[in-house]
Amino acid sequence: MTDNVALNLYAEPIPQISLKELVDTKTDIFARCIKSKKPLLITDTQEVFPSLLNWSPEFLHEKVGARMVNVNTSDTDVFQEYHKEIKMSLSDYSKAIASGNTSDGRRIYMGGQPVSEYFPELQSEIHFDKLLPEKKITLKHLWYGPGGNTTGLHYDSQYNFFIQLYGNKRFLLSEPDSFLNLYPRSAFSNYPRVTNFNPLKPDFERYPKARKVKYFDVMMKPGSVLFISPFWWHQVISYSTIISLNIWLDTPKLMSEWGALQLIPTYIKSFIGHTIFPKHKFEH
Repeated sequence: MTDNVALNLYAEPIPQISLKELVDTKTDIFARCIKSKKPLLITDTQEVFPSLLNWSPEFLHEKVGARMVNVNTSDTDVFQEYHKEIKMSLSDYSKAIASGNTSDGRRIYMGGQPVSEYFPELQSEIHFDKLLPEKKITLKHLWYGPGGNTTGLHYDSQYNFFIQLYGNKRFLLSEPDSFLNLYPRSAFSNYPRVTNFNPLKPDFERYPKARKVKYFDVMMKPGSVLFISPFWWHQVISYSTIISLNIWLDTPKLMSEWGALQLIPTYIKSFIGHTIFPKHKFEH
C-alpha cells in the first residue's frame, strides 16, 4: 500500500460535525446532506449511540458466526470490481483474516453483503439508520475485511452514509466534475463507474489529465460516518481489519452530472432485463 504519494488536495478539508451537535440542534441530517451536495464527516457517534463501539470480529462471531457469506477474491490488493467469489462461514472467514491466509494466494474481502438478507439479527444494532428517513432507505450493506485492501477509484449513483465501526479506513474523494479528467471506462462496459487510474500509484504518462484532479483525504476512525453524495469519486483503503456498514438511500436517477449521463445505458439494460438500479460492484 502506497501512502507517501503527494496528492493534489482541495484547499479546505472536508467539513465535519459531531453527531451530538446534529442531534441536539434537531437537524434533519439527510436534508442537510443532500442540500449541500458535498461530503460531510459526522464524528463521535458513540456519544449518541455508545453500543456502536461494540462492533468487532468477536461481536460478529457471537451474533452471526455460522452464517454463510460470499467472499470476493483478488490477485492484487486492489478490488476494482467483483472477482471470483468463494463461500464460507463468517467464522471461517474471520479465522482466515486473523491467520493471514488467503484463497490460493489471492486476497480476500467480504464486501457489500445486504444486512436484511444475510444478517437480519444485526438490524437493531445499526442505530444510525433511525436518524434517516425510513422510506428513503433502499439497502444496508455490511463490509468486513483485512488490512491492505484497496478499492479502485469509482463513483456510485445513490446517496450513501458510510459508517465506520471497527478499524480505520482512508477515503480519497473527488468532485463529480473530475469525470472529465479521470478517464472512466466506457458507458457500454460492464463496469462504467470506474477508472483504471490509481491516485496512489499515478501513471500520468498514460492519464495526463488526471494531474488536474483534486482530492479530499479523509481518515475514518470507529464511530465516524461519512456522507458521500452521488457521483463523487472515491477510493477506499483499509489499514487494518475493518468492519463497516453503509446505508443507501433513494436517489433520482437523472441528475445534472456527467456520471448520470454515463449510466444511461446501464439503466436501460437494467430496465429491460435486470433490476431498477444497477448492482453495486465495489468493495468499500
